[in-house]
Amino acid sequence: MTTPLPELLAQVPALNDPAEPFHYEVVGSTIRGSWNIVNAQYLEWQKAGTVDQDYAIVVTFTESKSTYDFDETKRESESSVSMDGDKLSFGGSKSVFVGKSTSKSFSFEAGGIYKKAQDAGIMPYLSYEFETARIKKPLFDFLEQNGWKRKKGFFSSLFTS
Repeated sequence: MTTPLPELLAQVPALNDPAEPFHYEVVGSTIRGSWNIVNAQYLEWQKAGTVDQDYAIVVTFTESKSTYDFDETKRESESSVSMDGDKLSFGGSKSVFVGKSTSKSFSFEAGGIYKKAQDAGIMPYLSYEFETARIKKPLFDFLEQNGWKRKKGFFSSLFTS
């Protein structure tokens, strides 16, 4: 039996685990999962910059069919300033992905950090990891346990009875 949507949404806060880097919340009649993957500044020998990445999943419901669907958004931006001899360079990039994805990534960078950066609170290394399954699995398991089924795509509905 499918848990009615208002009752399901009332249970969402129980999904949050303080040991995890992401959280879930109810927004209207949807569930939103958010993960601030990294938001950092770095300072190396003749180079400085920023890295910012975040991810969100939004689950929507079709109550009459007891189904759910979802969309994901991942935003990334980087900026840097570097000095090579007497040449000063600026750079940066931004990207946004919206849709459905499966990804896993990690990063570790170290070296060349000024002691002044440590004194200013800027980390002497940058390390982070991200995996879509880590945020999606608990959410999708919760929905399935409450009787909700993932909405089938257009082509899968054509070829199944």
